[in-house]
Amino acid sequence: MAEPAALAREVARLGYVLDDEQVGAMRAAVVAAEPAIAVLRGRPVPMDGDADPAHGDRWARAATTARERPAAAHDGGDDSGEIGAFLAAFAAGRSTPDRAVAEALERLRTAHVALNCTIRFLDERATRAAAESTRRWADGRPRPLEGVPFGVKDVVDVAGVPTTAGSWCHGDAPAAASATVVRRLEEAGAIPVSKDATTEFAVGGPRPPRFGAVRNPWDAGRWAGGSSTGSAAAVAARAVPFALGTDVGGSVRLPAAWCGLTGLKPTAGAIPRTGIFPLSWTAETVGPLTRSAADAARLFALLRGPDGADPRGVDLPPFAPDDRPDLAGLRVAVIGGEVTAFCDADVRAGVDAAVGHLAAAGADVVEAELPHGAAALPIGYEIVFAEAATLHRLDRDRWDRYDPVTVRRISQGITTPAVDYLRALQFRAELQRELDAVLTDADLLVMPTCPSTAPWLPESGSEAVVVVDGETFPLYAAQSRTTMIANLTGAPALALPSGFAADGCPTSVQFVGRPHDEATLLRAARAVQARTDHHRRGPSPA
Repeated sequence: MAEPAALAREVARLGYVLDDEQVGAMRAAVVAAEPAIAVLRGRPVPMDGDADPAHGDRWARAATTARERPAAAHDGGDDSGEIGAFLAAFAAGRSTPDRAVAEALERLRTAHVALNCTIRFLDERATRAAAESTRRWADGRPRPLEGVPFGVKDVVDVAGVPTTAGSWCHGDAPAAASATVVRRLEEAGAIPVSKDATTEFAVGGPRPPRFGAVRNPWDAGRWAGGSSTGSAAAVAARAVPFALGTDVGGSVRLPAAWCGLTGLKPTAGAIPRTGIFPLSWTAETVGPLTRSAADAARLFALLRGPDGADPRGVDLPPFAPDDRPDLAGLRVAVIGGEVTAFCDADVRAGVDAAVGHLAAAGADVVEAELPHGAAALPIGYEIVFAEAATLHRLDRDRWDRYDPVTVRRISQGITTPAVDYLRALQFRAELQRELDAVLTDADLLVMPTCPSTAPWLPESGSEAVVVVDGETFPLYAAQSRTTMIANLTGAPALALPSGFAADGCPTSVQFVGRPHDEATLLRAARAVQARTDHHRRGPSPA
């Protein structure tokens, strides 16, 4: 690795503007990642078509290889979720969208005072939409989500509303059009009521300079998680029934885990990213944050499918949710080995409990490993930060106004050699083959969502850490060890509450499945949630 002066010259040659402190932070980050990248460089490259990085995209476009299963009517079953409760109240005349939206905005303001979770309240826009929804219910012509309020992470466009991406350097002008995911929800009758806080550009630290930290509803001294931080806090605080987030390395599932929620990261290409401020072409997805798997399934059915604009979109058959509570015949592989060895005892106990519930529902449980799964985190970051540095090159002369954590992280990608980037994409396909091997004999994988409960908020200028069995570890070297596996490969993954740790904070378990087999993950999650009440429990009001 070059010395700081030489590195500074190379950074300047490539057209970036970094001061000495930023160059030093960049160098430290690159040095820390170097061992894993060096191992990757030493791995042989097959001298045939398998070396083409395009295999990584082809895998996520393939139709699911899930075994044929009988389709079940998706009527919400015994647990229709929070969304179902709103719709039932409207149908029975116990509430109206007018009232529901006004109450959601009031709850959001209360939550924001306690948690700092909201960037913008969409009162006027939401009130107009609620009046239309109320008329539709009165006329007997409601749409599937008519009048249900929701939050939107502020990297996702809502027409007529600025998208700040959590930064001083973005979001002065209103968005010309809504993101595809927002448009689809609005066409189904749902009503956005807020733009939710995010870490800067969905990659910065827990204390973004423009809007500040989002506190965790379970413990205000802890972080809600990122980068879909305000969305998770608002749902966990029961201000809204669901919210939209984005996920590049776990940014839906990590805040879901630390706030006691269910968070879905779909298969790459399943839900369009059109209208979302980008971070990584390869790893980025959009997904819902909900309390229950029932709500996640309802939303996924509405959000999925190509829009003709997102180049990763793929034609998909109609979504067939599988609501059978009996898991007989389902094969579950519990992942062990290096990828899950680093894990707090309370988190591991939650995983074990979830596996017990799956077995009680009839699933067959086996043990398995992903030999190279632990390498997914540093290699995934190699790809993400190279792409992010490219995306942010246009604003390279404004990096002095960025969150220092944003600069430190994405600057790692400035000098990534093309050969390393391409080798990382090849590794992506190799890891997909490892998943294929395990999923030949199993329908889903089970592992911790993250190795710890919610981290304490760092003091300003201090590094964020997680605590595992009483020891502290750097946040970004630890939090995404298992979540990045799904982002790098493109596999679907679902985080759901698994219990509570001795510190009173939620623990979480993650299910990972075959491409475009979200139905199996959601079925398994519903079986667990039918046997537990973790997803129904909420934090004490602030």
